[in-house]
Amino acid sequence: MQGQRRAHRHWSIRTVILIASIASVIVLLVFGLPWLEEQGRKPETRGDLRQRYAKETVTVNGTAYRQRQNLTTILLLGIDEPAQSADDTGDYRSGGNADFLRLIVIDSAEKTISQIQIDRDTIVPVTVLNLIGERMDPRPMQIALSHSYGDGKELSCALTAEAVSRLLLGTPVPCYAAVSLDGIAALNDFVGSVTVPIDDDFSGIDPSMIRGTSLRLTGQQAEHFVRSRADLPVATNEARMARQQVYFSRLTDIIREQLKDGPAYLDALLDVMSPYLVTNMARSKLADTAWRARDYERLPLIPLPGSHEVGSTGYMEFQPDGDALARIVLDTFYRPMD
Repeated sequence: MQGQRRAHRHWSIRTVILIASIASVIVLLVFGLPWLEEQGRKPETRGDLRQRYAKETVTVNGTAYRQRQNLTTILLLGIDEPAQSADDTGDYRSGGNADFLRLIVIDSAEKTISQIQIDRDTIVPVTVLNLIGERMDPRPMQIALSHSYGDGKELSCALTAEAVSRLLLGTPVPCYAAVSLDGIAALNDFVGSVTVPIDDDFSGIDPSMIRGTSLRLTGQQAEHFVRSRADLPVATNEARMARQQVYFSRLTDIIREQLKDGPAYLDALLDVMSPYLVTNMARSKLADTAWRARDYERLPLIPLPGSHEVGSTGYMEFQPDGDALARIVLDTFYRPMD
């Protein structure tokens, strides 16, 4: 008798579960499908754009596009902390800021190099880590702060690459190379110095950096030139990015000229920069990529259009123009289908 009662109780439970499941299906059919159909009629949101551009093929204004093949995408980062200051505290909050961000897109089929300039003040959802390293929901903040979370090394770089991917509507950012603050002087001195025009007043930092002159920079002066802004009359990141572009362009010219003598120069360069470099690319791949692209056409720098304003926190914020951003992603990473 007791066994019969137990069997009857189990049968009753199965019956209740079955009835509940059938009821759930009916509710979905009656209410869920009309709701999904209505959602399909609603205008596309910015979140939908991210889903769209993460796909292999997209259709924009009636034109079908396919992702470009043979692209090598590398995120270059300049970190505002020296290499020896990489986070050893284990608090996942002291990785240093990414004050320089530039996405390099190498197209081996077209033999071109595109460069997307990213303002460090750009507001984008950033993955935050708590004090024990657990991922928390992304929060809108300056993209430079994405690197401050993590370990100051690979994890911090990965979080920044993730934030850049979000900014660029889901575009994959598989590779990164970050140079620490003290690596600027080492790089400048290795190439034999870089000569730049001094168009800003650096007198409060270095009296020898005279405005209106052309100066062959020492390692320390190179750091001042590409990093300083708080002590300058025009203290915006826009002005600093303009100087960074001047320096980066002339530095690249020097390196490309040296590569005419062969790839050994790249090995020497990587030897010098190794203590200051964090990358997820194998050294052989990094050297091979640079060597193959040495004669590719450098396309004009691509800045992200948008607007600057002081946010509620009192810090400068850059809001990119959504339509212009989508166009840049489309032009850089896709081609019209025949």
